Amino acid sequence: MAKAKNRRNGKIFYIDTNIVLDYITKRNSGTVLLLDKIKEKRWTCISSSFLVMELADYKKDYLFLENKLQEKWEIRKITRQTYQKDLSKKHFEVVKEWFADFWGKYENFELYDFLINTDNWLLAQRIVLYSNLYATDAIHLASAIIGAVNNQCQTFITNDKFFTREATKFLQANKLMKKLHILTVAEVSHKYFS
Repeated sequence: MAKAKNRRNGKIFYIDTNIVLDYITKRNSGTVLLLDKIKEKRWTCISSSFLVMELADYKKDYLFLENKLQEKWEIRKITRQTYQKDLSKKHFEVVKEWFADFWGKYENFELYDFLINTDNWLLAQRIVLYSNLYATDAIHLASAIIGAVNNQCQTFITNDKFFTREATKFLQANKLMKKLHILTVAEVSHKYFS
């Protein structure tokens, strides 16, 4: 789902999956307000193409849960069957349209494949091996580090406190704190919009 764009001047933020979910589902008004302010400033938000896969997983889980609750399944059975979904093509279209709706409305959002060679993947592996982060978070941190080193972003926005703590330890240990800043929605709002 590549989106060809002209690079805009100004700030460039790497956004975590939880930020996009907050925005799409409107579950966090602070995130919605912040991303709308970033859009008004014509600043850019970027993320890894991996984000689309995480969002698809989230929406498929949601659709599966919704369907099984309508079928009167017990929660324990739903939980056991989550990794053996029986969704159909119509559900996949819902997932695609759900993301496309965000993609169309948030025009200053861009996706990149940051992990394009062995060295990039070795960075992600090193993050997993030398931190408490899971593989999904390691992919995002490695992507943001690569983006920061290549001047594609300056700040990683997340509301995941565990990620923030662990990623900061990794950045400090590898002397990358001057390249990439990890901030919450509240911290970005305060720094750029107060």
